[in-house]
Amino acid sequence: MESKDLKSEIEIVANKFLVAAENKEIFVISHFDTDGITSATIMIQTLKKLDKVFSVKILKRIEDDTIQNLPKDKIILFLDLASASLDKIIENNLKDVFIIDHHELTQAVPENIFMVNPQLNGKEELSSSSLVYLFCKHLTKENKEFAKLAILGMIGDSMEKSIDKLNNLILILN
Repeated sequence: MESKDLKSEIEIVANKFLVAAENKEIFVISHFDTDGITSATIMIQTLKKLDKVFSVKILKRIEDDTIQNLPKDKIILFLDLASASLDKIIENNLKDVFIIDHHELTQAVPENIFMVNPQLNGKEELSSSSLVYLFCKHLTKENKEFAKLAILGMIGDSMEKSIDKLNNLILILN
């Protein structure tokens, strides 16, 4: 995978997110670990800069009832979660679902779910916080200060060897 492929995917999904979020509230669900919490922090700060209405929930794992109880009238944004829950998302007729995750995919991504996941573009090893940072940089250029959080998330996920890849992507997107 070339960084350009991932960059293109991030741009496409970010643009769809901006259109969907124009007049809708956003419900952010993130993983309860360093990578997930730093991902949520980067996203929260970005949504505040964009003056969006949102709520956040941090989970250790996605249970069936979690997905069943998600609001159907909001944009659902999963961070560092949900790559293995695509069937449940479809079964519960969720619309406007966005996923930024780096975990392994167990099935093809349905057309109505918008996903940024390096597993789709050559299996690069990047943390979710890195992906969220790159995604948020596309939403608003005023996010350079969050690169440190992305690196913290990578280290929290024991992905120190991938820091050079993140640095290269940051340079490409600046």
